[in-house]
Amino acid sequence: MLDNAPPPATRDSLPEETARRRRFETAFSQTAELYGFSEVSTPMFERADLFAARSGAEIKNSLLTFHCDHEEYALRPEMTAPVCRMVASGALAGLARPHRLFYIAPCFRYCRPHSGRRREFIQAGIEVLGDPSPRADAEVIATAHRFLRDLGAARLTLKVGTAGIFRALLPEQLSADERAAVIGHLDRLAAIRERCAVGRPDGLLQEQLRADRRALAVLQSQDGYAGEFAIAEAPALEPEQLVRRLPDEAAATYRHLWNVEGYVDEETADLLLRASAIRGGLEEVSEQASAALGGSSASSALEDLISVCQLLRHYSVGGFEVTLGISRGLTFYTGTVFEIASGSNKLCGGGRYDRLVELFGGEPTPATGCAVRLDTLQELGLDGPASDGPEGITLRAASAQDDALTVRLAEDLRTRGVAVGRAGTAAATVSGRTLRLPNGAVVAAETEAVLEALSAGS
Repeated sequence: MLDNAPPPATRDSLPEETARRRRFETAFSQTAELYGFSEVSTPMFERADLFAARSGAEIKNSLLTFHCDHEEYALRPEMTAPVCRMVASGALAGLARPHRLFYIAPCFRYCRPHSGRRREFIQAGIEVLGDPSPRADAEVIATAHRFLRDLGAARLTLKVGTAGIFRALLPEQLSADERAAVIGHLDRLAAIRERCAVGRPDGLLQEQLRADRRALAVLQSQDGYAGEFAIAEAPALEPEQLVRRLPDEAAATYRHLWNVEGYVDEETADLLLRASAIRGGLEEVSEQASAALGGSSASSALEDLISVCQLLRHYSVGGFEVTLGISRGLTFYTGTVFEIASGSNKLCGGGRYDRLVELFGGEPTPATGCAVRLDTLQELGLDGPASDGPEGITLRAASAQDDALTVRLAEDLRTRGVAVGRAGTAAATVSGRTLRLPNGAVVAAETEAVLEALSAGS
């Protein structure tokens, strides 16, 4: 028998859910257009190497691929790379720069069937391409923050950091792959620190932390680490011990790996690890980071970050935390990175990626952007902005003689923007020349009278 269930880790969207998602899409479009962004779209699939060579491990390992005409393609796992490919192709060459673009599109990533995540999701995002200024970063953050704030997302928190500091501290002789490896390690360290900051992890988080620890144990075994934080010396830990010890195990593992591979010297390794742990308010972080980085090649990246944070206050975005080691999971970031969350739920993230267009064969193009999963907003119970105008209704003819009048009235109302006949809406009955509304009120079965009654909430 044919299995009529949707594919694993996907789901059907019923009318009410689809209507809610559409409201999110409309709200995002309106906010993006308010800030001067124009909508674009790209193919649903791209050549697989577009993503495999330029994204972080999380995305590369989650590509859904297929072969066609002797070439491997991947369903797009995100939209930044396709947009950069489009810009690199010269498709926007006749348009003024900077390009201020937005999109709303389905994306696809492999995940375990019972992970709680979906293999298909709707991503909405904005990109500014061709503007190197801190203002572009601040405006991307402000646009995303306004969208989420206007939706009514509760307890919004914003974390802002920069990948530029760590890129500046790494030795120039490192290859692109070696630099990506170190930044990837710092990214995973930041993620581990963030997960351990919870204090009392639930079952799912404990599983993730133990998976992190198993991966570190493999690295320690491969590289011969036998120091104070050798995992083999403490193979089993209680949850409270795990969150206290794991960040130190991770830092020690990566420091040793960098030494074995010859990536950085001890002094640089110490500076990378100390800088990645700095977090707090703008003034506090500015003071600590300036003391740690003063005179180093990372000073310029720190100044850019401070400028972005100062500009955010002009956009009425306050109460944010500056976190130098913020985790984003993508190695193409070159400068400011940020995340917006509601409680423990990450809603939006992004940052600056000044070299991505160039990697796709285009001209050097400074760029910054962000994206949000609209499905996540639905799962949090947000309902989107209310629609303007009268509510929809279902019209019913009281008798066969009333049927023609009912049809004409329905068409008139639709012309005036009222949804008629939608499942789940309240039913009104046409009888003779009158209309009986769901609450028992009776009005003339004429378009203007019905509109007035609906607008008044009758």
